[in-house]
Amino acid sequence: MPEQIGSGHRALTLTRCQVHPVVLCVQDDTEIHGARMTARKGGKSDEVLHSTLAVLPDGDLLGILDQRWFKRVKRKKQETRLERSRRWRETDVWSDAVVGVDALAGRMAGGSGGASESACRLIHVADRASDNLRFMHTCLSVDHGFVIRAMHDRRVEGWRVEGVAPKLWEHMAACPASGTIVAKIGQQRNASGKIKRQKREAVLTLRLASVQLEPPQNHVDEKLEPLTVNVVYLREENPPAGVEAVDWMILTSESVEDFEDACRIVAYYRCRWLIEEWHRALKEGCRLEYSQVHEILTLRRLSAILSIVAIRLLQVRNLAQGRSKDAPAALQATVDSVWIEVVALLADVPTDELTPERFWKAVAKQGGFIGRKSDGHPGWKVIWRGWHDISLMIRHAELLQKKTHTKRCG
Repeated sequence: MPEQIGSGHRALTLTRCQVHPVVLCVQDDTEIHGARMTARKGGKSDEVLHSTLAVLPDGDLLGILDQRWFKRVKRKKQETRLERSRRWRETDVWSDAVVGVDALAGRMAGGSGGASESACRLIHVADRASDNLRFMHTCLSVDHGFVIRAMHDRRVEGWRVEGVAPKLWEHMAACPASGTIVAKIGQQRNASGKIKRQKREAVLTLRLASVQLEPPQNHVDEKLEPLTVNVVYLREENPPAGVEAVDWMILTSESVEDFEDACRIVAYYRCRWLIEEWHRALKEGCRLEYSQVHEILTLRRLSAILSIVAIRLLQVRNLAQGRSKDAPAALQATVDSVWIEVVALLADVPTDELTPERFWKAVAKQGGFIGRKSDGHPGWKVIWRGWHDISLMIRHAELLQKKTHTKRCG
């Protein structure tokens, strides 16, 4: 089964987490469109992969903690609110992932209490789709934290105007500013590759407060209690002409006492972008969606394997573009020695002088990357072609070595 394929990797990832005081469990989902299956379905796909990555606060990627598949749920005609509340909904996948991570920690601890008894603090980081009270309550019930971006403008308690509780955005806008930070806004393209947002720097005003979120009044089959959370509100007061202002409302279970704490929470949320890069490595780099498999189960098995490959690719890329890009020791601690030997030959450098940056560029050049000064960083497509070619070289060398050492009788 696909779950069994990645079980060893998930256990190893959790072991790596235990030596760190704080680990961010970054959640997100992505649609997977198998080439042959999509063609059979008339160009539509409802297969969605929801993953949870273990990331350190400084951005280092440890691995995968949880993966699960689900299908888009289509609301039935004339479905009542009670019927909808009693069936599984897409918003439940965030809570399911929390339970899955805690269950993994419980199995690793021998069933003695799970992650709650570990010295490692697990904090779930997610985007606006996770903004529901059930997810927050689930995190707290297993002693996990959360840092999520708000989507719903809920009523909040603790501050009333003429007896009417204000909504979240109104309340936070009235709070005094605690300071400003400068955020780098990356370039964004649409599905056709056209730039829809330019790269720039934005000056954001930061406000913080503690509020009590009121549960939705239209929930029929469940009674959610009000929840007190800390809020960090980031707003661009003077955006450039014709540009939409940056507006981030971040909800968290973690302590936010001052401006420094608020900046730490913002840094946690910024780590969420790493899972977007991992999706690109999986789909664009490892070319999962270009596979010629016919069955859903086969696609899921292939995804379980390529998900781990994409983790390794992203780890090496982060080394090549990070603080340790000129440190051969960092590469030796991450990449197998046989890979270092082969890539060192391709790069024409001694193995003990092969840095992560040189390793990454050598793999890219094997895939067709020219490497001029104006070319920037190599993309995932050339990386995957180079990685695939080198893996074939290594496999060929292993087979030759095995043939040389095979004893023949007669």
